[in-house]
Amino acid sequence: MLDLKSLAVGYRSAGAPLLSGIEVSADAGDFICILGRNGSGKSTLMRTIAGLQPSLGGVARLGGEDVASMRPGTRARRIAVMLTERAFNPGLRVEDVVALARQPFTGWEGRLGDGDRAAIADAVAVMGIEPFRRRYFNSLSDGERQRVMVARALAQTPRLMILDEITAFLDLPSRVEIMALLRTQAKEKGQVILLSSHDLDLSLQLADSVWLLDGAGGFSVGAPDALSRSGAVGRAFDTDGIRFSPSQGRFEVSTSGPQPPR
Repeated sequence: MLDLKSLAVGYRSAGAPLLSGIEVSADAGDFICILGRNGSGKSTLMRTIAGLQPSLGGVARLGGEDVASMRPGTRARRIAVMLTERAFNPGLRVEDVVALARQPFTGWEGRLGDGDRAAIADAVAVMGIEPFRRRYFNSLSDGERQRVMVARALAQTPRLMILDEITAFLDLPSRVEIMALLRTQAKEKGQVILLSSHDLDLSLQLADSVWLLDGAGGFSVGAPDALSRSGAVGRAFDTDGIRFSPSQGRFEVSTSGPQPPR
């Protein structure tokens, strides 16, 4: 469903692209985690795939159609995007925020039909936000806001969901729950879900596939176990103080790392 061909991403003002020559495909039902350290290009890659910024070369296709060439309304119906920036009118209630997902489908009058209401109700139920759907969005905790924004993305019923650091404000049980829900959503709805995360251990447990950015322009793709055993995860994240153990499948504090001052 999603096909990246010779894709190069970055900013023309920077000269060289952050990433180039990306060749990868994703099928309907794939739950993909994009991993990499800060500044490696995760958000830039996701924005380019979503059509929010131009590529420096190559193409991203969804269902065989160039995303960059899609009409804005078509792109809004097919791709849901949740980035780290969140800005909503303080007068909006939770149910209003979720209902905004249906705007690409309702026409200029903005009237919700039965299908729109069903999509909203399903998303509210999946994310467990019914108890506070009448509250004002700005009155919610960070964790509750994240749940609402994920519900909004689900209510859009897209072919492709692009979610950037959506678990950043959640406690561990909530992170596990939401990532597991999204994995199930991808399978049941036949969607492609791209999720960037700094929760490496959890991502390596739940992802069908990992897109790994090493911070030096390298881009590796594979099953979590395969990338772990190959040493690619360690090369991307190891420091003097922390090492990835391929045998254990997790990060461990290095006893030979720098010692704190006395």
